[in-house]
Amino acid sequence: MVNLMNLMKYKNLFVAIAVGAMVLSIALWIGKGLNYGIEFTGGTNIRYPLAQRVTSTEVRTALDTPALKALDLELSPPQPYNYLDPETGAQKHGVLIQTRFINQEEQEQILKAMEAAFGPLADEAALQINQVEPIIGKELLLNAIYAVLLAWAFMLVYIAIRFELKSGVVGLVALIHDVLLIIGIFALLGKEVNLNFVAAVLTIIGYSINNTIVIFDRIRENLKTKKRTETYEEIANLSLLQSMRRSLNTSITTVLAVLVLYLLGSPAIKDFMLALLIGLTVGTYSSLFLATPLWTFWKSGEEKKGRPGKMATATGK
Repeated sequence: MVNLMNLMKYKNLFVAIAVGAMVLSIALWIGKGLNYGIEFTGGTNIRYPLAQRVTSTEVRTALDTPALKALDLELSPPQPYNYLDPETGAQKHGVLIQTRFINQEEQEQILKAMEAAFGPLADEAALQINQVEPIIGKELLLNAIYAVLLAWAFMLVYIAIRFELKSGVVGLVALIHDVLLIIGIFALLGKEVNLNFVAAVLTIIGYSINNTIVIFDRIRENLKTKKRTETYEEIANLSLLQSMRRSLNTSITTVLAVLVLYLLGSPAIKDFMLALLIGLTVGTYSSLFLATPLWTFWKSGEEKKGRPGKMATATGK
């Protein structure tokens, strides 16, 4: 084999960094806990109809009064929305305001602040104030956990069928690494964990596994021409070098696009974009420098025991 840069000689360091980051994330998760949104903890939803379109920032400013600050409403980023009038079919505007559980007096203060900023209610019949009970929040949280676990399970089965079980297992470890680091950083920063966060995690699971599959596909192709004198570490190193530029270029361009949305987008999507930024970054690392070294450790161990095994060679279209 032609002399190539040997990244696999640093495989112990790569895995140690990943494991250390996972342990730190778990410690932050346990030590600081997560700031769950009202979808999970329960609270008050106010759907306030408006005469014109507004932005999340404008609503946040309207509610940034001394009286409301003193109430510590635990206000989530306001979410403007559009809806169709069921009678006329005309498009109308509104905003969703989410807070902790609040009483009638506190609700009136919010409504007064909105009226002072945007005028009288555009449609009193469209005003909705609902209490989200904690039991509903717990059900949503369990469903979110099930969604992540189900995604992990499907990824494991898919990779095991397309490649081999070892590839599926190390791919799953890489996905667990990604999710734990997103959780750890959100715990550190005290960012709100809501349904948008769950959506971001599921997005990252799909994106990250794609990078991992690209590398495993190169490994499978290189195994077809493997010489008896070549080791699995050399095959993994060659495959990593062949895939790294493509993976890095794809990830960097995606990160730049998400970064622009994070910096210039609405406050309502900032935490979602932050979760994507974290996930894209750590997902690229885990695909390149965690999944590949773990596969190398596993296969090299088998090789030393005289059971080299064989990666599935079924080709995909």
